[in-house]
Amino acid sequence: MIQLYHVHKRYPNGCDALSDVTMRVREGEFVFLTGPSGAGKSTLLHLLLVMERVTDGQILIGGRNIHVLRDASVPYLRRNIGVVFQDFRLIGRRTVFDNVAIALEIMGLTRKEVERRVGQLLDGLRLTHRAGAYPGDLSGGEQQRVAIARALVNEPAILLCDEPTGNLDPDLGHDIMNLLLDVNRRGTTVVVATHDAGLIERYGLRTLVLARGTLVEDRPRSGRLAPIERGPAAAVGPDPLATSTAATSAGAAAFADIAEEAP
Repeated sequence: MIQLYHVHKRYPNGCDALSDVTMRVREGEFVFLTGPSGAGKSTLLHLLLVMERVTDGQILIGGRNIHVLRDASVPYLRRNIGVVFQDFRLIGRRTVFDNVAIALEIMGLTRKEVERRVGQLLDGLRLTHRAGAYPGDLSGGEQQRVAIARALVNEPAILLCDEPTGNLDPDLGHDIMNLLLDVNRRGTTVVVATHDAGLIERYGLRTLVLARGTLVEDRPRSGRLAPIERGPAAAVGPDPLATSTAATSAGAAAFADIAEEAP
């Protein structure tokens, strides 16, 4: 579902945020992405969303080489990727219902369909009674659940979360993690960036570890350390220089019609 091949990201000031990162996240996987501050976690998420472009290397999502996309095609990619930011990024002047509904309204769905999808999500997240409230009236846990509802309302193939439990107390953090695991059990590929070692240890899921922009560890679900390969042997999946022209799975199909152009 997500494949990186020798990805480098260098900023104009000469800082290397990512260096020779090769990794693969399979469809339906739940993966932690961890490392100290400045390790490159947020940069990697930004690259997956094409908020930034790679300096070198390739990123494939659903078999599509996302960094040869025209700017006009990027919004279509993002429709299939839900994002939960650490600071929630809710719109203060809009109600809970409207915050969740905004993406569907932009897509031009009928009011009936918007109400159906949003109502279903709010009910599942125990937020129905807060539908008419504004973000400033919500607790931290409620705001986080609204952010998750907004990320899921498009029924994305991939969910990216940046420190989703970072601002919450342990009990609320546990509730949010259980929610994300439930989303994953329904088939969504989930990537959670976190520096919380206790959270990672508690759930024992596959963990990718970044340090100074380099992928230094890949810990499988068992907790046994998997070696990181370097050089050409590290490439996985199809030829990274060839852009797939057909989706081979339900998740990949979500990205099949995104237009591309040659680099």
